[in-house]
Amino acid sequence: MIDIKKAALLVAVAASSGCAGLMQDNRAPEEIVAERAQERYDGLMQKNMEGLKEAFKFTTPSFRQYTTPEQYNARVAGRGMWNAAKVNKVSCEEDVCDVVIDVTYTSPQMGLPITRPLDEKWIRIEDKWWVYHK
Repeated sequence: MIDIKKAALLVAVAASSGCAGLMQDNRAPEEIVAERAQERYDGLMQKNMEGLKEAFKFTTPSFRQYTTPEQYNARVAGRGMWNAAKVNKVSCEEDVCDVVIDVTYTSPQMGLPITRPLDEKWIRIEDKWWVYHK
């Protein structure tokens, strides 16, 4: 026969682990967006279709409805020359964040590494942050 205390403990553990996935992220928007933006660029830095598809997941749901990963690949075609990409700054107001990513690449003409900032917008839709493309 099952011990009542053990059964109650198993039910409590199962219920709490099920709820963990439903909990909201209470971090500041800047921290959440910085993490998601870096994950997106980490995917782009893989320079293969798997990495591109991972980065594509961070675009807005509406963008993904009308754009294929192959079309998105053309939009980020310069990533093949990138050596590094790092989120530099995130500033948010309400449901919009401005993100600056420092991308480093080697200049074919000079053979020297150049770091250039890229600006992008992230927007919140139904409590989730997405990179915004026009």
